[in-house]
Amino acid sequence: MKAIIPVAGHGTRLEPHSNYTQKCLLPVAGKPILAHILDRITDVGVNEVVLIVGHHGDHVREFCKSYNKNMVFTFVEQKEQLGLGHAVGLGLEDVGDPALIILGDSIFEMNYLKFVSSQKNSIGVFEVPDPERFGIVELDGTQITQFVEKPENPNSNLAIGGIYWILSQQKLQNALSYLYENKIQTKNEFQLTDALQHMLLLGEEFTTSMIDNCLDCGIPGTLLSTNKELLKENFIHPKSTVENSVLSNVTIMENCTIIDAELENVIMLPGAIVSNCKFKDKIIGYNETHKHIEYAI
Repeated sequence: MKAIIPVAGHGTRLEPHSNYTQKCLLPVAGKPILAHILDRITDVGVNEVVLIVGHHGDHVREFCKSYNKNMVFTFVEQKEQLGLGHAVGLGLEDVGDPALIILGDSIFEMNYLKFVSSQKNSIGVFEVPDPERFGIVELDGTQITQFVEKPENPNSNLAIGGIYWILSQQKLQNALSYLYENKIQTKNEFQLTDALQHMLLLGEEFTTSMIDNCLDCGIPGTLLSTNKELLKENFIHPKSTVENSVLSNVTIMENCTIIDAELENVIMLPGAIVSNCKFKDKIIGYNETHKHIEYAI
């Protein structure tokens, strides 16, 4: 089974840290976001992963070399940022085989085996109190009747989470080709939602699968809340040093130094140093000159 994971974006909302590494490789609960995603799909039959790379794509390639699971990785470069639809299209083949599509900046807690066993195209969704901020689906019973991007007057509170089960790569590829040929863009980009809507209009059936927990990692605040939620205990890399400090809900990566500090819900990136300080809800790292920086929310 094939999975397509777009990880080409710069991650501007996670700057300055995303300037120096791909955002999908930022750590949460002791390991990269991408590792959490891959761990959740290895046991449901996914043995081929196509990663759509761009910004710091070399970092993604290096990480995948060290990922010790029985998985074949292929890397396709998105040379222009033309939207999610365009990114996904780069990973599709002209075949009738299915594909699991997962965005690279969220961790989804759900029944993956049930999801990829669906005999219909299926979209992972979750309920939100403010659907006007999201792409949503409208339903007739269990069937999707419309995909709507950030509706002004929403008729549904089911947000599109960022995980998709598509039965035919070829049909999605054809829908994306229709967008390209007719220059159909939303916010100047080729959107996956628009391609799914075109498939729907052509008679393809779509249903929904509930996401139990959508753990967003796309901005500092949600990255930190995801870190706190997934941590069973503090993660402190064995190659880091901690002296006379109080730590709570922390991810401390390799070669960090913590002296006389109090840290709560903190992620320290490799090589960071703190001393005589108290931090809460922070991502702490280094810039290219190794001058200490702390990224406040």
